[in-house]
Amino acid sequence: MPEGPETHYNADRLDLLLGGRTLQRLAFSDPALAQRQEQLQGRGVLGVRARGKATLIDFDNDLTLYTHSQLFGYWRFGTRQGHVPAGEPRVLLASERGWAALYLAPKVEVWPSATIEIEQSYLAKLGPDVLDPAVRPEMLAARLHQPAFRRRSLAALLLQQEFAAGMGNYLRSEVLFDAALLATHVAGALDAGQTQRLARALLEIPRRAYRAKFRDAPPPHGKDYLAHTARTFRFKVFERDGLPCPRCGATIVIDRLAGRRIYSCPGCQH
Repeated sequence: MPEGPETHYNADRLDLLLGGRTLQRLAFSDPALAQRQEQLQGRGVLGVRARGKATLIDFDNDLTLYTHSQLFGYWRFGTRQGHVPAGEPRVLLASERGWAALYLAPKVEVWPSATIEIEQSYLAKLGPDVLDPAVRPEMLAARLHQPAFRRRSLAALLLQQEFAAGMGNYLRSEVLFDAALLATHVAGALDAGQTQRLARALLEIPRRAYRAKFRDAPPPHGKDYLAHTARTFRFKVFERDGLPCPRCGATIVIDRLAGRRIYSCPGCQH
């Protein structure tokens, strides 16, 4: 499943392709969206943004196209005008700069822009987005001890979008490793130092993963923290079971918690 860094990166690419331009072509594979296709064809695109793992494309007629890739959806991009991508995408969008096609995504919806974030079921429940520049470590630290979250294990909590939007399975393993914490900890039982380490990692790891997707400088979009974020990112523990830990040398192990595989170092995560 694409996680927050991948979703934000694709939203950036879509915004460069479509933002501030007239939509020259739009096609939905779902016949139920035929009326919406007529409403959006030829409209101006105000911009593209990401919220958690969802992508929102805002149009100049007060409508917003919502997509969520879930487990299998993915975007493909092209620059050749008039080129038709292979297969049958769920969504095809094109401007004079090129095209973008979304495949296999189960969620494609059109909503009134004014109400989408309070009425669309996924968006309405989202917690702070870990890639939002306005989100600070102290905000997440406080949430760890709120009644809604404090009894949850970190294994479950770090997959819960109501707690922190954009988190996912590879980020969960890497965040816990960076914070030197085991997934079996209960959020409300963390001491002050553990809380601070986890809150910091919850922002630093996704932002580093996101920054690494740009070979050069990322496009301007108000995420000032990227200027101070490392350009490189690689897995320290995720999918590295049986290999030595880069921090202490112990053997990385794999387990299954909260229904998903998780990787950790028994030597330095406590």
